[in-house]
Amino acid sequence: MGRPSLILAALAADAAPGFTFRSYRRVETNPDIDQLQLWDQDGASYQLLIPATPAGESEVAIELQALKIIEPHQELLGIEAPRLIGQSMDSDGAGALLLTLLGGETTDLAKYAPGLFSKSVGEVLARIHNLSPDIIREAGLLEYDAASILRHKVAEIDSIAQTGRVPAALLSRWEAATEDIGLFRFHPTVIHGNVSQETVMVSAQKVNGLSGWSSLKVGDPAEDLRWLTGGALRTTLEDTILNYRATRETADENISQRAQLYSELELGSWLVYCIANKDEKQISQAEDMIAELRDQLESGNLRSLRASSFAGIASLSAAAETQGEASGLQEEDLETQELIQQQDANSAEGEALEADFIEDADRKTKNEEELF
Repeated sequence: MGRPSLILAALAADAAPGFTFRSYRRVETNPDIDQLQLWDQDGASYQLLIPATPAGESEVAIELQALKIIEPHQELLGIEAPRLIGQSMDSDGAGALLLTLLGGETTDLAKYAPGLFSKSVGEVLARIHNLSPDIIREAGLLEYDAASILRHKVAEIDSIAQTGRVPAALLSRWEAATEDIGLFRFHPTVIHGNVSQETVMVSAQKVNGLSGWSSLKVGDPAEDLRWLTGGALRTTLEDTILNYRATRETADENISQRAQLYSELELGSWLVYCIANKDEKQISQAEDMIAELRDQLESGNLRSLRASSFAGIASLSAAAETQGEASGLQEEDLETQELIQQQDANSAEGEALEADFIEDADRKTKNEEELF
């Protein structure tokens, strides 16, 4: 049940002396944290967070730390983040945070066509991923490299397979993706880590704020695209990726494929969670979602998870030469040469990254730690 709402309201008043709260509402979206939304006499909105479990203690602590890290960068990111108003403590010594509650509305991906939403969300995520990882390292928050992320995904698939309720075709698809080393050639970046319907706030179809920063870390940028990949219209997703790449030119060529993989694995992991909780209604719903995913695979409507290659450059070179001969322009040949040079550079970089990847995996096998 958690703490009574009146107790939470009293903690909020204690955290903000001089504030007068006119109304409040209990929020029960996270079993690890007791949450209360409050409004003052001017209509300004706030939220109180206090741990309900040991896991919640860590989450609230990281949320506070993350907000302090992000605050100096909000103007650069072009969004609002919750702001700390005050802190208090209950009779058991649990610390509570009183934060501003972001304005706007939660997102319904199904209703957004390409436009303001896809442009703003793509740009916001790219700006987060462009932040220096040093801000995470200096704060002592979590950092995961490509090798450790791959190991975690392999373990996640194993857990899903053990349920015995996921079609073999889906398991084979996911296993093949994790065996494709090229898919996991990427440079870890700063990521929000919890991009979802509850954390992305929109005003006039434009992203104006992000909450839920307790998963801030250095990791795979594809994680922040997972929610969009699983729920947005295909055209909206494509426009989001285009705007993302325009703002973050260093994005790896396989980020969309990994986001697709993570979106599918999320359904399998949700089934694992439901089975662990022995909730038959939720188990049935999760199985229905898995069945729908299987149907999409069988009908050929799921995006390929294969790593992108540079094989298309050869045909591009031939096309450029043909066009150059027809038009008498040499500029096309120069562009083709640049593409081929880029291919060689990318191949060399890929080989070096793969060597580092394998070496890192060998080094860390003896000292595995629990991820996420």
